[in-house]
Amino acid sequence: PSFGFLFDIDGVLVRGRTPIPAARAAFRKLVNPQGQFLVPVVFVTNAGDCLRQKKAEQLSHLLGVPISQDQVMMSHSPLRMFKRYHEKCVLVSGQGPLLDIAQDLGFCQPITIDTLREKRPLLDAVDHDRRPNVLRSQEQLFSLSTVVLFGEPVRWETSLQLIIDVLLTSGYPGNPYGQESYPHLPVLACNMDLMWVAEAQSPR
Repeated sequence: PSFGFLFDIDGVLVRGRTPIPAARAAFRKLVNPQGQFLVPVVFVTNAGDCLRQKKAEQLSHLLGVPISQDQVMMSHSPLRMFKRYHEKCVLVSGQGPLLDIAQDLGFCQPITIDTLREKRPLLDAVDHDRRPNVLRSQEQLFSLSTVVLFGEPVRWETSLQLIIDVLLTSGYPGNPYGQESYPHLPVLACNMDLMWVAEAQSPR
């Protein structure tokens, strides 16, 4: 065939974990009796909270047709091309298996917000119940050279505070803020959507 299809996922084929009824019927017309697609099909999504293989398995289950990871383009997929950052120590923020996602994309030294918080517990002061009761010597930490935002975090206040610390200390969180330098460390934001469609009647 001389054409193919690019399908958005959320709000187009599924709402949250519920497939749109017409989508399953439509996809049955796109495959032959052996379950093979009759034309090239690729799925694109702003989601960044899982590996491509996991998303392919979810789609296969929801739509009732076999889908491979090579047919899935996640919001973080283009980071495979950002090879100049792959050997550097990067801070990753979002949800899901962050280290697995980062390493699958080629990053060799990813550090999560939770790991940074463990190494620099005094930086996270909003939630009084999570403040350390006993001060301990701070662990040695490699300088961070880049911030990677895979998607929205759960604890916004912690993520925002620690990311600000990384940017205002040029990669040495825990140090005093220095003079603001511009440009600051690179921030690679995979998904800048502030609204999306799920099962609720109104966008989230």
